[in-house]
Amino acid sequence: MGVGETRPLRECGAADLRLLLAEESAHWATELEWDWRDVSAAVAAGLERGTLTGRALRAGGRPVAYCYYLVDEGRVVVGSLFASRAARGRGLEEELLDEVLDEACALRRPGRVECQTLFSTAVDPEARFARAGFRAGARLYMQRPLEGAGPGPAVRARALQRGDLPAAAALVHRSHVGSLDAALNLTYSSPASCRGFLDSLVLRAGCGPFDPDASALVEAAGRPVAVLVASRLSAGNGHVCQVSVAPEWQGRGLGRGLVERACRSFAASGLKVASLSVTVANRRALQLYELLGFRTRRAFAAHAWVRPPARLELPA
Repeated sequence: MGVGETRPLRECGAADLRLLLAEESAHWATELEWDWRDVSAAVAAGLERGTLTGRALRAGGRPVAYCYYLVDEGRVVVGSLFASRAARGRGLEEELLDEVLDEACALRRPGRVECQTLFSTAVDPEARFARAGFRAGARLYMQRPLEGAGPGPAVRARALQRGDLPAAAALVHRSHVGSLDAALNLTYSSPASCRGFLDSLVLRAGCGPFDPDASALVEAAGRPVAVLVASRLSAGNGHVCQVSVAPEWQGRGLGRGLVERACRSFAASGLKVASLSVTVANRRALQLYELLGFRTRRAFAAHAWVRPPARLELPA
């Protein structure tokens, strides 16, 4: 297979990338137990409309790798970086990523670029981000089997409802103030951005279909003090999308109780595994998840860049 050349995704049609997108869906279903078909369908729709930004690498007369990015409010978000099996391990994804990062960082606005490399087949994408001036934080995608997810310590929680989302978003924001996650991910920068995030999870299946039975809210004196939002990543994988506890209520077992409650709900629904992602620097959360039986399925990183002279300050 020759090295080939890259071209803008706007010049590619969905039919052109059909085989590559099908291979990608199969890959993430095996690698992460994540049903990627809705994402592939959204990528294909963007290709058909000619609105998807990014680049594809062609070799042997067909696309063998692609990487896209989206211009979101206040940032550019780089999405998946995927290469067909025959094209992996030769540095092609890294070279493609270099081009995409150059393009995204050169945009006049918004002057901020973010990426999480969970969905990357590149051998060492992290070095390319560092070379481009990005700051980073190590993250883990973790899973635990649900077999034996029996009764645990009870937590007084109720179902999360649509009307709870404004207060829950404020809670999520407060729990992230000053954290590495907030520095690297604009999602946690304000109550409004956290509200948009929760709306995406609950109302628009932004991380798989919302699971109302596994999601829950804990209240004290009529105010939320802990929240967990859950979804279904596949027919067998229940996912903890977000768990947050108010700072003054941390260390009282609420986070543990909500995660255990979600796992019991997943198991009762016939799912086989539970999954979540965590930033390695969040030692308390990581130790809790390991105690609850979660083990690393895949290591990745969160990356962020801001245009100089602005600086991205990370917590010590």
